[in-house]
Parts: sequence; structure tokens; C-alpha cells
Amino acid sequence: MTLENENQEMVLFGTSSETKKIAVGIILITLYAILALLPMSGFIGAAGFSSILSFAICIAPLLGIILGPWRGFGFGVIAGVIATIISIPFGGGVYIIIPTTILGPAIAALFTGLALRRTTMVSGVSIPGPIITAVYLIVVIVLYEIVVYEAWWFMLPYMLALIVTLVFQIKNFEFDPKKSYLQLIPFTFLGAMLDHSMMAMGSVYLLGIPAVVFGFGIFPAMLLERTIATLLGALLGFVILKLFGEEISSN
Repeated sequence: MTLENENQEMVLFGTSSETKKIAVGIILITLYAILALLPMSGFIGAAGFSSILSFAICIAPLLGIILGPWRGFGFGVIAGVIATIISIPFGGGVYIIIPTTILGPAIAALFTGLALRRTTMVSGVSIPGPIITAVYLIVVIVLYEIVVYEAWWFMLPYMLALIVTLVFQIKNFEFDPKKSYLQLIPFTFLGAMLDHSMMAMGSVYLLGIPAVVFGFGIFPAMLLERTIATLLGALLGFVILKLFGEEISSN
């Protein structure tokens, strides 16, 4: 095989991989939009029966895990906007009540994607992805606690996500599509909490929900919702990787 032919094959493989990622990104956006209409639970603290939390939260982490931080962020923005538009005829749900939630999938994709590897190249500079994600989680925890400190335990799942993220940096626990379904769970848990951060910040700074509601109303529901999102998201991610090939998970 000549050098020219070899280079041509490498280019064609790269193009095929990029095409697969875009195709999977479109599929994930479609799933997110469809699941946005499937209620998981009601949004405690908001008025109206139409204020629901949906199964779309299961898809948010996969945008970063499968597509990487940058592409995942872009597709996440699109997913949030489309989900908002199609939910308006049904009352708009939580996207209208807390507009920051629209950015939930984008934030989840960006920081989960950064946490996939110990380092990520940005404009030729290597940055510690998990550390950047950890800093974001610390900011969310602090912003919550300075306003709603009476229900401080609401941030315990975020603190666990912070610990998990630091372990990614220290232990070099990197995502490997060749491994089992179980190795996806830490990443889908992290993504589920990152997605929730936009809702939490909106609930604190836009709705001003009282501490007692956070601590005794929302907290148990949040634990159940994020557990479902973690496990179902990992299962969906495993199926997608099996169907479309491991190359789509490379950054």
C-alpha cells in the first residue's frame, strides 16, 4: 500500500467517525426531546400540574460521554431549546418556570465530557478536565449554601459528585468504551447532578424556594430522580455504544 493510499484511508475513517458522532448527536437530541414529554415526577415548589421533571434527564450525561465536552455542549444547547419548544403546548413545564434549566443538558455535557479524561487539549494547552469540573461543582455548592444554608444537606449529592470528580483526576479513572455497563455509572451520576445544578440555581435565585422545601420536599424526590437518571442513562449509553461502535466515544 502506498503512503498516499494509506493517508486517504485514514482521512476517510476520520470522516466516518465524525459523521457517526453527528448522527448519534441528532439521535440523542431526538431522544431528549421525546423524553421531555414523559413525566418522571412533579416539580415541587412550582405552581401548576404541568410543572414536571421528565425522563430527558437520563440523556443529558450521554451528550458529554459520547460526544465529548465541546460537541456535547453544542448539541446540549440545541436539545434544551427543542425540548422547551415542544413542551410549550403542554404548559412549558419546568423549562418555562426556571429558564436556566434549558442549559441543563449543555452544562451536563460540557463538564461530564471534561471529566472523561485527566487532561483535555484546548487550543494546544492541556487542561485538567476533572479539576475544572470540580471547580464548577464547588461554585454551585457555595452559591446554594450562602442562601439556603438551613437545608445544607441538600448539597450532599453534589459533594459526592465532587468527590467522584476528584477521584477521576487522582486515580486516572477514564472512560473506556470496551469496558462494561457498570463503568458508565460514575459518569452518568456526575452528569445527572450537573444537569440538576441549573435547576437548583434557578430554584434558589429565581424562585426563591424556602429552605424547608429544599430540605424536606425536594431532597427525597431529587435522590430518587437522579438515581433513576444514573442507572437508566448508563443503560442507554451502553446500548448506544454497542450499536454504533466505540469510535464515537473518542474525543
